[in-house]
Amino acid sequence: MNNGEIMCDPRIAEKLARDLWCCFDERRFRDASKILAEDFEAAWPNTCERIYGAENFIALNEAYPGSWRCTVEDVKATSDGVVTTTRISDGSLEVFAISFLEVKDGRISRAVEYFCDVIDPPFDRSNWAERY
Repeated sequence: MNNGEIMCDPRIAEKLARDLWCCFDERRFRDASKILAEDFEAAWPNTCERIYGAENFIALNEAYPGSWRCTVEDVKATSDGVVTTTRISDGSLEVFAISFLEVKDGRISRAVEYFCDVIDPPFDRSNWAERY
């Protein structure tokens, strides 16, 4: 993830990621903008979209319909960023977001996020797998 930028304390990267998701969970999007670099960039490969600028990213999320809850299930921080696994639900629809977040100068500078639906297995695999 490092593109030659200044290394970041993994604890700082983890806190930034958790704070970002907390702001989104509580719909405090303007507070979340303080966590993002001005030149923040996000890529969403599932929909082939790229969002340039913290303001556009925040505005897009503010405009997203519904009331979504965000629960961080896992965080893996390194010296240049963090990967989060987050369950996002509006009460009827549930998705996972896997977010690769880069940190530069104490802010999240870039995100690549993959979204996937929570689904039932396509066939009975109970002999080999356990549902959780």
